Amino acid sequence: MKWLNALGMILQFISFWFAAPELLGVSTLKRFEKGLQKFISIIPMILLMIIIAGFGIGLGLVGFLKGLKGASQGLEEGEFYQYLAVLGGVSVVYVIFVIRFKRIERWLEMKLAKPLTERLIHSNHTRTNALIIGALLFTIGFVCQFLVAIL
Repeated sequence: MKWLNALGMILQFISFWFAAPELLGVSTLKRFEKGLQKFISIIPMILLMIIIAGFGIGLGLVGFLKGLKGASQGLEEGEFYQYLAVLGGVSVVYVIFVIRFKRIERWLEMKLAKPLTERLIHSNHTRTNALIIGALLFTIGFVCQFLVAIL
């Protein structure tokens, strides 16, 4: 049940960021435009880094468990080669990501951060939709926490 409570808190935290543009208003968003663009352009990179860290931790954990199994029971040759193939594939993806990092960052800024910032500042409809999504996330988070409290 702790996971349900944690999920509720995470959803409520995320809901704030959806509601914030409407709560701040147009004039405040215009003053914070550059900082908002920078913040929005960083979010996808943080998510990509979390995913890559997850792959690294996941592969490390799988390797550790396979090593323990191999030490106690032995491994078949196919299992070992399968692990090496997955490790190699993920390593290639990681190296390509590191090499193309600046290009990916510029692309995310041009295709995501600037248009989203412009829409948040100049479109009432976008801010209203974000507020509705924030309200739904907050409600779902509250329901999760309420279920933990009564169960």
